[in-house]
Amino acid sequence: MRKLMVALAAGAMFAASTFAAFAEEATGAIASIDPAAGTVTLESGETFLLPEGFDAASLVVGDQVTITYEEGEGGQMSASEVMPSS
Repeated sequence: MRKLMVALAAGAMFAASTFAAFAEEATGAIASIDPAAGTVTLESGETFLLPEGFDAASLVVGDQVTITYEEGEGGQMSASEVMPSS
């Protein structure tokens, strides 16, 4: 049983590190927020789909943020995390 638990834990850590390897980051000022569409656009012109359940009202145009995201099919950039940056 213990060997099985160690193997499962190792597999989970590998999966988590693999996910992080595909994630990218973008940093910049927020140019616009579309709560209805669930998107945020940076001044660079990049638009990101916010994570499900994310409170778009917590964002303010002009705030500096760092967005961790993955680019999916068709170029859609899906954010997994939106954090204030300094």
